[in-house]
Amino acid sequence: MNPRFSIELKGEVRALLNSDPNGRYADPGVWGKAAVLIALTVLGYGSLLFLAHTFSDRVVLVLALAFVTLFLGLNVMHEAAHGNLSPHPGINRILAYTFDLFGISSDLYVIKHTHFHHHYTNLHEFDGDINEAPLIRMSLEQTRWGIHRYQALYTPLLYSLITLTWPFFDLIRLVRPRVGGKPFTPPRFGVKLRILLFKVLHYVLALALPAHLIGWKETLVLFTLFHAVLGTILALIFQVAHVHESGLVQPGTGREDWHIHQMLTSADFSTGNPWINHSFGGLNFQTIHHLFPNVSHRHFPAIRQIVIRLAKQHGIPYTHFASFGEAIRAHFRLLSRLGRA
Repeated sequence: MNPRFSIELKGEVRALLNSDPNGRYADPGVWGKAAVLIALTVLGYGSLLFLAHTFSDRVVLVLALAFVTLFLGLNVMHEAAHGNLSPHPGINRILAYTFDLFGISSDLYVIKHTHFHHHYTNLHEFDGDINEAPLIRMSLEQTRWGIHRYQALYTPLLYSLITLTWPFFDLIRLVRPRVGGKPFTPPRFGVKLRILLFKVLHYVLALALPAHLIGWKETLVLFTLFHAVLGTILALIFQVAHVHESGLVQPGTGREDWHIHQMLTSADFSTGNPWINHSFGGLNFQTIHHLFPNVSHRHFPAIRQIVIRLAKQHGIPYTHFASFGEAIRAHFRLLSRLGRA
């Protein structure tokens, strides 16, 4: 594989960004989408607590709020964590705190996601996205247990628990600062305190206040439903783009050229679907995002055309699924295969 792929790719994308008045950051369209999503989240939460008068009304609102929160996470939280919204780090930092309001520490997310997952994609020893759920075998290097034979059947249930259990795994990471099998420098005391205070605020907003207004039983049902929907779809969006047969890393394989490694371990899907392009915050362009994680998703369609052309010239594989459904099927085919052998 020709190492000139990386040189030419970076050069062409740099020229593209230099020609844009907002550079690599968000433009007014992206900021407008972010403002609408934040407003809808606040409106949905307020309506759930103060305007809905029946359980069925609250179920409908919780389902709507789960999808709004999903889109908020993909378009605002994730982009802010990468520093892609504003050239001012403080603004990105403030917007990243929306993670914390939903129980997920933005400080620990940056470590796990940007420092480990993005740098060591699909490398079993480093990437927490594939090696921190032992009941799901996502790597050839992971030990196969007998129960893995059924993992394609029970994995959706585990995916539905991801956002529900994430706050507790954050707390474990504070005590034992590791991602997968690798340690990281623990946060300072002030950061740890901030993480804990945000956890308290999250559960006040998500459980204590709703329970006071509508009762504990109904609150727990709605809380579980919200996270089941949010966690399942969020997990699928991220996992189908990496855990597929073309993205397998053979045991003992070292890292190649960084850009080529991202091409080999990532996949795009539904790039021709304008609704998904708009609502998924560019994460259906997962290959493009991994090649240029510090670029606003608004540039991904243009960058993808450059990637496809240069990949073809240099003989670099590029994986694309025509639809989200096709990507999901490919993901579960691999889970089934890894569960059997």
